[in-house]
Amino acid sequence: MASLPDPTDSLTGADLETFNHMASARAHAEGRAHLGDVYVNMFNNPGVAAKVGALGEHLRFHGVLPDAVRELVILRFAIRQGFAYEWSHHQRPARLAGIGDAVIAGLTAGEVPNSLPDASQAALEIVDCVVAKQSIPADLQARFVGAYGAAGIIEVVVLCGLYATMGYMTTAFDIAVEDGLPVAPF
Repeated sequence: MASLPDPTDSLTGADLETFNHMASARAHAEGRAHLGDVYVNMFNNPGVAAKVGALGEHLRFHGVLPDAVRELVILRFAIRQGFAYEWSHHQRPARLAGIGDAVIAGLTAGEVPNSLPDASQAALEIVDCVVAKQSIPADLQARFVGAYGAAGIIEVVVLCGLYATMGYMTTAFDIAVEDGLPVAPF
């Protein structure tokens, strides 16, 4: 079993400030006062953790996508890739963004719920293109860009990349879903 040591006791100065900032920035969305274990482990390389954390903070809290669209993208990507850690960590943020249990259940079952607005359905289809390593069809891109602009479609693709990084971390280093979070049914 691959694992990394917990580096938190050895963090000082700017690295400790970054660690505490990241925990604080995510506390409301995740409903927990401490940083998720994927980031804790990433602090074995504080420079990488800071950059990945900054990208995540920008996309999650300062991006152009509405919260619900962003969370749909993250959940779809996690489900399509089988990343249970990410799925578990985004149940609460999805609900805070107004995504109901029926939509989450449909996504988890691999569906694109037809109750979603067209731009949200387009976001899920874009995730499917990214996962399949396929170009986004022009009509699909136009549907999404019409709602959220070119900046929005860039965010969808970069969210997939960010959560791939997180999924690779959790897989490579056997980082389990923390106690108290929902367990993915896959």
